Amino acid sequence: MEDRERFTLLRITGKYGGSVAIELDESGASGIPDTSGELMVHNDFVAGVTHTHVEPYDLAPWEHVLDEVEAGRDAVWREHARVAEIGIQLVDREDDQDQISVTVADQQTTRVTISLEVNRGWIEEQRELLHGIRKAWKHVHPTALQ
Repeated sequence: MEDRERFTLLRITGKYGGSVAIELDESGASGIPDTSGELMVHNDFVAGVTHTHVEPYDLAPWEHVLDEVEAGRDAVWREHARVAEIGIQLVDREDDQDQISVTVADQQTTRVTISLEVNRGWIEEQRELLHGIRKAWKHVHPTALQ
């Protein structure tokens, strides 16, 4: 069986370890991400992977979360949704780095928060990943561009 390509929607990686990522599977069409994939959380204490879905209408709210955090406000993506939500809190901002807390919570009983020290520019990196998914989906999911 041949390996399928993975498409990264978000990857927040700490300078000293730890990460939160969503990778989407390749759909039946080469070079096009599917709406299903994995949400991965990792640090020195915990490592977890769960199946997730990302729909085209999820992209604009993810961009809004990035806008809010960039402005210094806490934000939650997909709160009370059908899949795990991701909350980001900007704890401290210095010249070249941000201290953030990322909380991943399912709709059952699991909630994990990890603290990450990230290089300034991490939000722009997330915007580039978002742009990549939108570009890949633009012909099959026109709503992804909104």
